[in-house]
Amino acid sequence: MSQASLSFRRYDDEFKSLTKQIKTSLQDAEQYHDEETGEGKNVSNMLSECDELLQQMALEARSVPDAAEKRELLQQVRTYKSELQSLKDDYNKQSLMSSARGNTGNGNQHRERLLKQQEMLQNQNSQLESARRVLEETEQVALEIGEELSNNRATIESAHGRVRQVSSLTGRAKRVVASMNQRATQQKMLMYGLFISVIIVFFIFLKWLR
Repeated sequence: MSQASLSFRRYDDEFKSLTKQIKTSLQDAEQYHDEETGEGKNVSNMLSECDELLQQMALEARSVPDAAEKRELLQQVRTYKSELQSLKDDYNKQSLMSSARGNTGNGNQHRERLLKQQEMLQNQNSQLESARRVLEETEQVALEIGEELSNNRATIESAHGRVRQVSSLTGRAKRVVASMNQRATQQKMLMYGLFISVIIVFFIFLKWLR
């Protein structure tokens, strides 16, 4: 396991621990809303810490060398982002409800203003979610392109290796053919020499007989 994977797992454990505390705090605040628990600021801080952890996890995931593991970790980060956004929505709703209970004198007018604020928040969250999906799709396409380029590079390197091998075999074949031609030439010269020697010996023999 790479160092980036180990760091991701460590951040993952911290994120799970924080989200568990946030859920518990939100449940307690909903159950004891009439009591001043002082958990609101604490929950807000923990949500901010979760955002920072997700940023670190995304960075570590992109640093993982293995493409398949990188996709898996980035998908896990996207799942955690959705979970965190849900917790943020719950926290915002509780904050609005708490504000409404603290201003009961304004009645329907205050509730209407809160509903408009909540609607605006939901619209903003929808826009952020759409932007996040576009970013994730772009990131996925980039990963696929990177993986395809890596495969193409391996194919090209393999082709270059085969070309070098063929070139080496061609050079070796040329040397063998040249050696064979040289031997054939030497054999021809030897035959010519023997033929001339036989003729000379023949003439000397004839002359000796006379």
